Amino acid sequence: MKALFIVDTLGAGGAERSLQELLPLFRARGVDPIVACFHTREEGVERLVLREHDVRILPGRNRLAKMRALRELAKTERVELAHTTLFEADVFGRSALGGCKVPIVTSLVNMPYEPVRLANDPNVDRKRLALARALEIATGRLFADHFHAITQAVKDSAVERLWIPPQKITVVHRGRDAVRLGRRSPERRERARRELGVAADAFVILNVARQEFQKGQRHLIEAFARMRQEQPKAELLIAGRTGNASKSLADAARTAGPGLRFLGHRDDVPELMAAADVFVLPSLWEGLGGVLIEAMALELPIVASDLPPTREVLADGARGLLVAAGNDAGLAQALARLGRDRALGEGLSRAGRRAFEQDFTIEASAERLLGVFERTLSRH
Repeated sequence: MKALFIVDTLGAGGAERSLQELLPLFRARGVDPIVACFHTREEGVERLVLREHDVRILPGRNRLAKMRALRELAKTERVELAHTTLFEADVFGRSALGGCKVPIVTSLVNMPYEPVRLANDPNVDRKRLALARALEIATGRLFADHFHAITQAVKDSAVERLWIPPQKITVVHRGRDAVRLGRRSPERRERARRELGVAADAFVILNVARQEFQKGQRHLIEAFARMRQEQPKAELLIAGRTGNASKSLADAARTAGPGLRFLGHRDDVPELMAAADVFVLPSLWEGLGGVLIEAMALELPIVASDLPPTREVLADGARGLLVAAGNDAGLAQALARLGRDRALGEGLSRAGRRAFEQDFTIEASAERLLGVFERTLSRH
């Protein structure tokens, strides 16, 4: 199968990381992949994918020119199936290939049209968001043959907000490469802490996400300031590139007291997790959060916002502590509880690792996605 994987960029997000790890497994199972990107980005997995695969950065000064280039690429290479991920790839990639008789599978990776975003996100332009939703609905109905959702919650949202028939969506959880991540050990923890300049007895809280309103890091900073009164040796590390929330986070950090560090974009997230005592996902809405899977793989206790996708991945709290989204006090209490009760953390860590091995390896994800591709191709 010659397949064209269309994505906005090969940046630092979970969707890009997933694609980078899936491509070698697809190739080993008989897929001949070409990757087409609308934009280039220095941060992220682009250099890794460029090194190993056929990557085309679509030429042109505007979207129309890039769409023409994409359509020509699909025809010239005689692509048999196309896969789109993220907004530009979904809307403009699908439109470009309309009429090419190439079956299209779209991955649904987030829940951007939920009421919580409209009600709370100060960066939302309601008219632009309504237009984006209309474009997603129209191009999905006209051109997409099938959809892949990374959680049941994302599927449910797409059925309600994007009017996609449920029978056209297959749920396949994301996976992560166990070999890349490695395993947790005292030696690795000591080395990672030494390189970060973190004391051996510090209680290290880690968050990995771009600095966007959606990711809820302002609430994490407020919670950290509260719980540090009980845990004076606590440290909070926030890794991820800057975004629309960076200024408000910097303002919050100035009143949070000592122990907080912004690490910026990092390529060594597994080492950060090896150094940490707890991973926190304080998002206000989320599709899945690939970093949750990485934290489970590295046996790191998790505190996460109580959202439909996190409840799904964390088995209603059996694999991590769930706190109402935006609840600073509740988040502080959960962090302090893990600081006091190491046995609780160890139990959550074991449960998370078992779940990773059973359901969230990159091999399992690749097999299930390949099945989606093959069934879509056979029906076309």
